[in-house]
Amino acid sequence: MSRPALFPRHPLTPVAQALLVVFLGAAAGAGLLPARAHAAETGATINFDIPAGSLDQALSRFGRQAGIQIAVNAELTRGRQSPGLSGKHGIAEGLRRLLAGSGLEAVRDGGGEYGLRRLPPASTGEATLAPMTVTAGGLGGTTENSGSYTTGAMSTATKLSLSPRETPQSVSVLSRRQIEEQNLLSLDDAVNNVTGLVMQKGYYSGESGSFFARGFPVANLLIDGLPTSAGANGTFNADNDALDIYDRVEVVRGATGLTTGAGTPSAAINLVRKRPTAENQASVTLSAGSWQNLRSTADVSGPLNAAGTLRGRAVATAQDSKQFYDTAHDRNQQLYAIVEADLTPATVATLGFHYRNVDNDGFVPGHPTNPDGSFLAGLSRSANTANDFDYWQQTDKSVFAELSHKFASGWQLKAAALWKRPEQDMMFSGLYRNGGVLRQSTQRYRLDNRQDSYDVAANGPFTLLGRSHELMFGASYREFDNKNWGGWSSYAWTAAGPAVDPYHWDSSAVAQPAIDMSLWNWAYTARQKGVYAATRLNLADPLKLILGARINWYENDNHSNGTRFTINREVTPYAGLVFDLDDSHSLYASWTEIFEPQSNRDRNGQLLAPITGTNYELGIKGEYFGGRLNASLATFVVRQQNRAVDDLAGPNPCPGSSWGYCKRAAGEVESKGVELEVGGALTPSWQVMAGYTYVAAEFTKDADRANIGQSYDSDLPRHQLKLSTSYRLPGELSRWRIGGNVYAQNRTKSSDDANIQQAGYAIVGLNGSYQLDARTEIRLNINNLFDKHYYQGLGWTTGGNVFGAPRNFVVTAKYSF
Repeated sequence: MSRPALFPRHPLTPVAQALLVVFLGAAAGAGLLPARAHAAETGATINFDIPAGSLDQALSRFGRQAGIQIAVNAELTRGRQSPGLSGKHGIAEGLRRLLAGSGLEAVRDGGGEYGLRRLPPASTGEATLAPMTVTAGGLGGTTENSGSYTTGAMSTATKLSLSPRETPQSVSVLSRRQIEEQNLLSLDDAVNNVTGLVMQKGYYSGESGSFFARGFPVANLLIDGLPTSAGANGTFNADNDALDIYDRVEVVRGATGLTTGAGTPSAAINLVRKRPTAENQASVTLSAGSWQNLRSTADVSGPLNAAGTLRGRAVATAQDSKQFYDTAHDRNQQLYAIVEADLTPATVATLGFHYRNVDNDGFVPGHPTNPDGSFLAGLSRSANTANDFDYWQQTDKSVFAELSHKFASGWQLKAAALWKRPEQDMMFSGLYRNGGVLRQSTQRYRLDNRQDSYDVAANGPFTLLGRSHELMFGASYREFDNKNWGGWSSYAWTAAGPAVDPYHWDSSAVAQPAIDMSLWNWAYTARQKGVYAATRLNLADPLKLILGARINWYENDNHSNGTRFTINREVTPYAGLVFDLDDSHSLYASWTEIFEPQSNRDRNGQLLAPITGTNYELGIKGEYFGGRLNASLATFVVRQQNRAVDDLAGPNPCPGSSWGYCKRAAGEVESKGVELEVGGALTPSWQVMAGYTYVAAEFTKDADRANIGQSYDSDLPRHQLKLSTSYRLPGELSRWRIGGNVYAQNRTKSSDDANIQQAGYAIVGLNGSYQLDARTEIRLNINNLFDKHYYQGLGWTTGGNVFGAPRNFVVTAKYSF
């Protein structure tokens, strides 16, 4: 149970402050205050737990935990950061470590109160920074208020709470600080900034891009560790999400069958929600940017009762914006609420709700090319062949609950549930050629989904052969009920369709057609059950072995055609070995598997066999400054059989579908590559996240022998570089922070038409902030600084080629209460 704060959490009036000082003085004289208040006199040590972050907040937490008063001069602390403090320390030593790198020191007056002053200049006359002191274990899993670009623990790979260095797979984290500094608003933005992930738009209609890793699509999105299904629903994609409610985004690359069940050997993306805080905090964020982009966010958190055993948090956002392309107006709102209750000192119950509404006029334009695959010369990036009646409406409703209990033995039991209800309604106008003329078809579709996910797991230590080890085991159940229906205009794909000139298009020229919503129907229910277990064996002080397995049961009921298929007792193993070279470096090797049942069908209507994938990985990891800086270098081989690809020799649209080719089994595809990442704090003032990825995926077995040795998905880049950095200026300039980011990739070509090609490109962004006072921060983000012309995704000759955004800016003001 959390201990009530020594001082009230709400601001006090001057009179109340004076009364409090009198009361505390009398209480101290009578010996009524806890022994902690006398730590300064006795030299006793205190167990501190203060995350890195703003110096103001760090000093406030230090004062509460130490039971002392610290007079803080806002002019001295404004904009300064603290590396945080963890472990047992005396008052003087703790303050010295807390103030490391700030250029300040704490001094105690005769009345026992502490104040701050600037460190004297070095005797040589040269400016000298205070020494950087970092304590081990200073970072936990939560990244909010840590001031860090990395995390101290994550469990997405194995459900065991491991540091990035202890995890025998390639892992990345997008922290809250990086999200805010780069003004990343959506899951598309997040994927674009995580090492090894690829985001492309245009191939499917919809609000979201498509996500890839190691040459394959991402099939699972996890929310607080509970997997949900991802990917396109026929012609459209709706995976995008707003990042305001998330503390961080964790990513594990490679096969993740142990924790996700069915999926692809690409990656698992885990969105970790913000949680209620033990202390009151609140903020309001307002932003304005290019194309009339207006956005507001309110975030309030803290205890709901005097004892702090009931805590709550609420986040609300609203956005109204145009786009860089014509015929588009976006309106987005969301509300997130969560409550935590300490039922006992060891038992915590959580209940939450998330509502998100997207109401967009127009669609992301997927441009055609010339018939020979060359891009339309001189086409403006603002061009859009949409109609005034095109729209995308999406509503997501989620309810989630958790119950966790910590046993005195160190074991923990956790049960979690997620109920997710997404709905979409859309109308859009695609392009086709008939008789050599580019024409327009209008389609409308609706989706009503239901995703339920349940999981119960236990983990803790055990002793064997004189050594301590860890064990995790659990069970899960998922149900995905997918219902899609829709149709198209009577003139679609005929010579009667409206002719389109992409250079001169009037969005009001075409009257809204009637749509027969019974023309297309797709409905199925997929259920999967699993039991799993993993253990981390401490074979020797430097050697750890992780072994695990999952047994899966899967069933799919296709309500559209009355077919059903099941998979029973499919086993997905997991093995990883980590060897510590020294205190900072480890070698690792891992072997993981995954399977993915398919609903794709061939030209004869037959269901394709399940996808199977195996991931082999070798690497070295480094951990520096107590985990505040992490580095990794990995090489991998992924082999996958039976993954569906477009049957380009078959009909389009596929019989029974409104759009797209039929599918066929691809035989075997092998993906090989290298990943390099460095992320975290180089100094207390300098954060960096840099990642390079090389991936080559090729056919190794295929019914069409001409495909063997050819690139599997040529529109995915082989080379990717992602770099983000942020630096707080020193001394009197510490109110200022400057930062930047770079994204670069090599030449690509469309997998549908090899004549559609794009040269390699690099996008540069700048960001910075100014701390007006202890509560107010102003930020500026400039994206695509050099106004590079490029395509976010490559499609086919009649669509799917989507421009990247031109140079744009956003100004943000954040006020913290």
